Amino acid sequence: MGISLEKIEQEAPQLINLAKKAEISLKKVNLTNHQAKVALCLDISASMGQLYRSGTIQQFAEKILALGSRFDNDGAIEIFLFGRDAHHAGDMNLKNFQTFISDIQSRFPLEGNTLYGKAMQMIREFYFTNNEKSQSRGLFSKLLGGGSGGGKRSEPVTATEPVYVMFVTDGATANRAEAEQQISYASYEPIFWQFMAIGSGGFSFLEQLDDLQNRYIDNADFFSVANPDTISDEKLYDLLMTEYPNWIKRAQAQNLLTA
Repeated sequence: MGISLEKIEQEAPQLINLAKKAEISLKKVNLTNHQAKVALCLDISASMGQLYRSGTIQQFAEKILALGSRFDNDGAIEIFLFGRDAHHAGDMNLKNFQTFISDIQSRFPLEGNTLYGKAMQMIREFYFTNNEKSQSRGLFSKLLGGGSGGGKRSEPVTATEPVYVMFVTDGATANRAEAEQQISYASYEPIFWQFMAIGSGGFSFLEQLDDLQNRYIDNADFFSVANPDTISDEKLYDLLMTEYPNWIKRAQAQNLLTA
């Protein structure tokens, strides 16, 4: 399980109300003692500029950090970025969260494309490459089949705890085949993809990823919001837990997670 509410209130009092709201949603689905790694993958394509400048992305990242603090006793979430390329921006935690997104803006300028697949591959490599670094995170347990982190898999990877990825974008990817391939490969890993689209346009491809056929396990969910600022914290946390609890049960049954 994650760090205590008391510790959050002591170290990051700005997050305590969010953490309490996340806790309520977790109680609804019996995940108050659940342990997982949490990653936030953010679109940095040019069209996202106003969402960064207005502080919307900073506020949203804080909401995910509050959830992550209930899952991970490190009190941190890993941040990944994607546009034309993919980037690992480091971990956002209770000490650095107030300036983390503004630091990202200075380190990683907005890019002129939207490629989901590169980011998916980077995240998979980060958590599930068979090496000392991944084992030190306490995730990797045993490879049951061929394939390295980020590459093709045909048999399940078993781990002691899952990875929950919050994947945020405001547009369609320019390489659908790569994204479909990554989701299919990742279905053999203990990693769940929660896609959230921002905007009022159609996001049919993300809906397709949510319902993609020929996967080892259904490993994704999707919802869209017109603007993250307009959805209540309570509603957001409930949406984030729509499919994940049942995925955990399936992942345990399918040998992706040790019970």
